[in-house]
Amino acid sequence: MPDSISFDPIAAQYDNTRSYAPDVAAQIADGLMRLGRLTAGDHALEIGVGTGRIALPLLERGLNVTGVDISAGMMERMQAKLAALQAAEPQRPWGALTTRLADMTDLPFADGAFAAVIGVHIFHLVSKWRRALDEALRVLTPGGALLIGQDMRDVESLNHIYEQWEAIIASLGLDARNVGASGYTAVVRELRGRGLPVEETVIATWLASFPPRSVLESITKREWSKTWRVPDDLFAESARLLTDWAKRTYGDALDQYQTGSYSFKVALVRRPHQ
Repeated sequence: MPDSISFDPIAAQYDNTRSYAPDVAAQIADGLMRLGRLTAGDHALEIGVGTGRIALPLLERGLNVTGVDISAGMMERMQAKLAALQAAEPQRPWGALTTRLADMTDLPFADGAFAAVIGVHIFHLVSKWRRALDEALRVLTPGGALLIGQDMRDVESLNHIYEQWEAIIASLGLDARNVGASGYTAVVRELRGRGLPVEETVIATWLASFPPRSVLESITKREWSKTWRVPDDLFAESARLLTDWAKRTYGDALDQYQTGSYSFKVALVRRPHQ
């Protein structure tokens, strides 16, 4: 099993499925700066930086960001987006972006190199996720902030579709569990088990509307990373069974937009002073 899952297969469409509205991105960036006690000119590392949905608003605020990812395609898109933003606002005091193609389980940086390390919705993609935590803490300056972010979605009907696909995969004899940590709570539990104080804070809330069909199509088009490990023939069967189930379950409501509440939670840990 691979140590980490690359998002190269969906780099071109990633922003269409996972980007934040500008006001939400601003809430998240301001919250991370506040929790991390970060100011313009500080240096932060984002592990799994992707296309920059977290990094770009931080760069707008003058934070210097080093981004690490194993997907060159994702980081190329981030760099193109940053160039366009800088061209549109050349007078803004932008932070500096540095990118490194590297795995978060083996960071190519010295101990204590960063004032903050940011990881958003990433540890479930890394089989050696505890090693990734070790590395994140290692490269933090003493007293620096490890900021682990996670989207929270309170839309039961949409969550139900993901759960149904996992049940179908299990019925086909496959394991749909995450490659890495089972979820955000597992990472928090691990940190607390190490004796590290963890402060959890919701830094952004918003409402969003989606039809159930959009979730169904996200799965059947293999935009969800869990689907990539399923052999093509079995995935095709799972998609057929899920589509049939969704049509029976939702009927006409499959195309009706449903509004739900969303939030962005951060677990904050500070590297102990030696």
